[in-house]
Amino acid sequence: MSDSMAKPAVGGPTTGLTPSMQKWSTIVQTPELVSYFNEVFGKAGVSVEPANQTDVKEEFTVVNEGKSFAFHSGIDSDVEFVVPLNQENVENMLQFAADGKFDSRESWRIVQVLFTPLTRAALSSPKVSSNWLRALTGVEPVIHVNLVDPDGGVAVCHTLAFAGDQWLVIDGMHGNAKRTFWLSPEQALTFQRKLYSAMKDDNMNSWWQFSNWYREWRTTVSSPG
Repeated sequence: MSDSMAKPAVGGPTTGLTPSMQKWSTIVQTPELVSYFNEVFGKAGVSVEPANQTDVKEEFTVVNEGKSFAFHSGIDSDVEFVVPLNQENVENMLQFAADGKFDSRESWRIVQVLFTPLTRAALSSPKVSSNWLRALTGVEPVIHVNLVDPDGGVAVCHTLAFAGDQWLVIDGMHGNAKRTFWLSPEQALTFQRKLYSAMKDDNMNSWWQFSNWYREWRTTVSSPG
């Protein structure tokens, strides 16, 4: 599963990288995105589904080095989660960055492409699906989440549904939500960082602190029913 001996690539396209890795290694080195992903993950796998049957599935590992990202082929066994993408996600990110101007607006457009896949990856952890944690946080079984862009419109929306002892993250709004969130980019980032911190420490104290924070925080960014 791993190609941990492969040499990391940093800072841009490098010989030997797969097409999606080349694009990622250029796009995500921008200061805005490096800052966005600070304390969101340390090492993540990325799985890119092929656009057609003649292409092959791409898998690579992204290492967050604080001020930049390193890449190597294959998914290491110690990644914190795997982000599933498709070629459309990658192409959209490349299109947003095509003019070489990586201002906050364009970085935000790239981040919105990753919002649902990152949520899906984080909630796939068995730690997050445990019954005692769901009871501790008081999280509802069906939740609608709206990511609001800087201009005030809803950029991305998805449904969180707990079924079969796991969290499902589904594009769009489905079912009768017991709670609805409206998150700015900064608020979405705050949640990702808080969840990642609890997952990384993974002890009773870290999950207790996360649960206390979540119950209070959700009253400021969501409404029940």
